[in-house]
Amino acid sequence: MQEFLKEQYQFSDFQIAQLAFTFKSLGSELSKLLMMGIFFHNDLGRYVFAVTVMLLLRTATGGLHCKKYITCFLVSFAYIFLALMVLPLIEINKVFQLIFLFICMLGNYYIGPVTSKVHRPLNEKCTKRVKVQAFIIIFFYLTLTYIVPENPYITAGFWVIILNTLQLVAAKILKKKGEYYERETCKIF
Repeated sequence: MQEFLKEQYQFSDFQIAQLAFTFKSLGSELSKLLMMGIFFHNDLGRYVFAVTVMLLLRTATGGLHCKKYITCFLVSFAYIFLALMVLPLIEINKVFQLIFLFICMLGNYYIGPVTSKVHRPLNEKCTKRVKVQAFIIIFFYLTLTYIVPENPYITAGFWVIILNTLQLVAAKILKKKGEYYERETCKIF
């Protein structure tokens, strides 16, 4: 395959390595999503909703990352399990949900993005764009929470935003301490 790409499309070794990394990453992420989808098949709609909210935020803010697939899978699974099965058992009235979402909105804006060591540092324009993206996503969710009657989907999304903010705070603290890239840390998707 490498020779074909070199001969047919004049790809460099670096471009081929980038392509291989992209396919490996996509395969890894899709396999985790599929396995968790199988586990949460009885609540697939809420699972897809929670993952969608998480991916929207995660692509903007970054966060904790793992070096090994199994560790990443287990942490991702724990994240989704908490958001769908455990934390919704804690009843928080709508006013406090809105307050917490507002705090998360500000927190994600001021803390994010936190990139992994393999990711190129973001330039100022891109940093500003992803900060605004996270702000808008959470603002939209805050508005949705205010308008829509409480239901399992809104509750799951609320907990995803809380967990995303907490892992972002942890990633920022570890990065400031200089431990972020020396220890195996965890990536949630």
